[in-house]
Amino acid sequence: MKNFAARSSVILGLGAAALMLTSVACGSSGGSTGTGGSAGSGDTTGAAGSGAAAGSTGAAGKMVLLDDTFDDATKGTQGFSIQTYIDPSNLGSKAADAGIPDAGVYPTIGQDPDHGQAGSGALKVTATYSNFNQYVEVLLGFSPPKDMTGAVLHASVNVVPPSTATSFLGGAFIYAKSGQQYVYSNSTGVSLAAGAFTSLTFDFDTAAAAAGQTGTFMPSMIQEIGIHIYSDGPFDGGTFAPGEYTFYIDNVIASK
Repeated sequence: MKNFAARSSVILGLGAAALMLTSVACGSSGGSTGTGGSAGSGDTTGAAGSGAAAGSTGAAGKMVLLDDTFDDATKGTQGFSIQTYIDPSNLGSKAADAGIPDAGVYPTIGQDPDHGQAGSGALKVTATYSNFNQYVEVLLGFSPPKDMTGAVLHASVNVVPPSTATSFLGGAFIYAKSGQQYVYSNSTGVSLAAGAFTSLTFDFDTAAAAAGQTGTFMPSMIQEIGIHIYSDGPFDGGTFAPGEYTFYIDNVIASK
């Protein structure tokens, strides 16, 4: 479906056109090529994340390395935040010393008590898309870096379009940054269906550095993970319905 390379990711439109940006700074993102999306994000590193401690045991005897279900309102976003990397395609873009731009349309993030997969909690993100080739990204940073060797990361995303639309012409993927150089890798983009949770998967052991990245992707030293939600590239006969889209993210779980 999709694979991306950009400052923080490269994303190409699921419809047709492709967009590629490259970033090599510490903490910047890139991506591998594919067939859809908009440009990814970059240099910001998030706060240390919450979740299960390394070595805890989950279902089927698996070792759980990250377990963010967003069911506990007292934990808030569990360390996730909006990616603010400065990129014209990034709806969350802002300078590090700047205030919130475009009052009323800047993306929001918070814990929602009852829109998760089982009617429980979820991470709620709102973003006002105006056209194709735009994105919002949520990130979780680790300090110290987290060893994800042998792990597979899962997440689920549901989209609720505005009243002006019946669907979301776009998708999402998981990315990760590793090592001292924050070498970037991303999973294949998956289209999001309105009103239903879509599963995303990232395998740390099979992940490779995205095109344009310098260095080797190191699953033993993960600095940051994130979920990139993009609108497609323009396509013949396609019209994007602008408005505020709501995304519910649930069950961000890594185990091995």
